[in-house]
Amino acid sequence: MARALDLRETAAALERYRRRAGEVTVAGVVLLVLAVGVELLPTVAWTSDVIGWLVLLGLTALGFGIVTRAIGARMKHVLGAGTWSAHAAVPVGRAWGRATVVLASPGSGEVWPLKVVASRPRYDGVRPGPDAVLWWCGDPGLGGVIAPPGGGELFWAKPVRGRAARRRIVARAEREGLLSRPAPRSPQPAPEHVTPRPKPARRRWGVWRWVVLLAAVVLGLGIYGAERSMDDPQIDLTVLSRQEGDACTVSWKDPFDGTARTGPYQCHPEERHLGNWDTGFVVSYGPWKGDLYNAEWEGTPADEVVDWLGGLGALGLLGGLVAGGVSRWRRRAVTPVPYADPDAAARVSLKKARTEPSPAYALLAAHAERQAVPQTRTRRPEADVRGVAWWRVRGLRRLSGLDEVLVAAVACAGAGLGVWLGVGIPAYVMGVLMTGTLLRAGFRLLTTGRPVALLLARAATAPVPVVRRYALLYDPRGGTPVLVVFPAHGGPDDRPEGLLPLAPPGTPNRPRLGLPPAPTGSVELRGWLDRADDGLPIVVPWIEGRPLWPIEPYAEAGGSEFAERLEWLAPPEEDQEEVSAP
Repeated sequence: MARALDLRETAAALERYRRRAGEVTVAGVVLLVLAVGVELLPTVAWTSDVIGWLVLLGLTALGFGIVTRAIGARMKHVLGAGTWSAHAAVPVGRAWGRATVVLASPGSGEVWPLKVVASRPRYDGVRPGPDAVLWWCGDPGLGGVIAPPGGGELFWAKPVRGRAARRRIVARAEREGLLSRPAPRSPQPAPEHVTPRPKPARRRWGVWRWVVLLAAVVLGLGIYGAERSMDDPQIDLTVLSRQEGDACTVSWKDPFDGTARTGPYQCHPEERHLGNWDTGFVVSYGPWKGDLYNAEWEGTPADEVVDWLGGLGALGLLGGLVAGGVSRWRRRAVTPVPYADPDAAARVSLKKARTEPSPAYALLAAHAERQAVPQTRTRRPEADVRGVAWWRVRGLRRLSGLDEVLVAAVACAGAGLGVWLGVGIPAYVMGVLMTGTLLRAGFRLLTTGRPVALLLARAATAPVPVVRRYALLYDPRGGTPVLVVFPAHGGPDDRPEGLLPLAPPGTPNRPRLGLPPAPTGSVELRGWLDRADDGLPIVVPWIEGRPLWPIEPYAEAGGSEFAERLEWLAPPEEDQEEVSAP
């Protein structure tokens, strides 16, 4: 049985995951270096606030990157040792908790409630598609990797802890019909179709990565000490006696526990006229907490240690990054060509060379019926594009990016209000981030979004429609709805005329809201005059008097690419027992 990591898309997804972790780690290091740079600048009123935010963001990014890299290493181990298996799945999301899915074990009748370890923006990627199937690799009692069909997006998942929580989640999944769903076919190829590949040499962390990591920790400790020293309390001292020079014996009240303390102190030479009174500072951090020192940092080694930590950390960080970059460049220059499976390439080329006709209307209509899910709710209809401007139509606003521009503008206004009210650095940071988002969204709206919206609006209001039949299918990865178009008058043996991927008209939690309730039926196609850069026509379908907005031009039948897309949407019966890595 082939390993899960042998699938090309799984290996690419793992590489993307590990690369993102490395980028976040480098971002954290860069922020810490910037904090050191700001520390070396002349002291300004806002310097300490900026350094604090840079250190906070840098340590957060560094910690997140290290944790993500550790998860990536666990993924690599699990995917390299196990195989993919397909499971019927039900999402059990929670408003403030982690995304949770329940998998049904094929054959045994067991159910596995699993928590997905991912950031909230990635939760939609683990939502089961129209076939309600997810792939799994690992031990459900310890944790493993979960992915949508195809293995192109990877998530680490671990079992839900707590007997009561498991019972509650499983009961909810059973109410949604998890156990009544048919067991999906295994995604693994048969052993005779797998060519064993040599086990790659174990990759280990280079010495410069450890140097960078250690230097970042040392630099963080130095910055932490420098920032904490700003909060050292200043106290009054009672001079008990003076020795030769400026050495004194003083007493003071400890600002942390309130006890009376006595000890040596280097008095200020200009304070002799004050008699038995002087002022000093008390260290508030680290192993030197409670040490007494004067304005020249005499009396404690804390300042000297902090300076050494910051200097050595910055020097080690710079040297590690430069040396590590050179070492990586030299390794890439001598890296051999990755192992390739010639038999697999031959099988792929033979598969693409098949000349079988496209699946008939009866087969695709039956597949659409299986994928259909009854909608218990309806969405408020959008404005009629034939009577209003394009920016008043909800679907066109979303496709053009106008909604993102409006949200970013409101956020910028809120940040400006925070600056005016004197909130401080958080308002400035939010303002900078939202301004960047607004500029990016505005550029996209002006260069791409608005022209596309105008094209779709013109196509939707074209006077002469072309009537066709349709079958509404869903992409196994992501659940994008796709209209497969057939001749208007024909029988069950008709072949498709074209494909038209659609933008889901619903909400993020219910993307199918607003789609036609029937998986098959009649559609009016309007447009055809405007064409995209690749020559494909711009077409807008109307079903039951409402337009559905496409996200791609109309793909007419013909060619190997059209056949591959159809095969991905509805695999032929003879291929469903094999893996088809897209």
